[in-house]
Amino acid sequence: MKSIDIGFAVLAVFSAVMLTYEWLSVYNNVDYTVIFYAGMFVFAIVTLILRKQ
Repeated sequence: MKSIDIGFAVLAVFSAVMLTYEWLSVYNNVDYTVIFYAGMFVFAIVTLILRKQ
């Protein structure tokens, strides 16, 4: 596993967490469906990045 792949994986997780946090703070409520789907999206992106070796 290359360090650039790990960097992209960390960036994907960070950006999804921050995007979800900002999106939910705009509406001032917690929607667990949005959090779940954001987690699934991050998992898919990270899996694609790490399996592309």
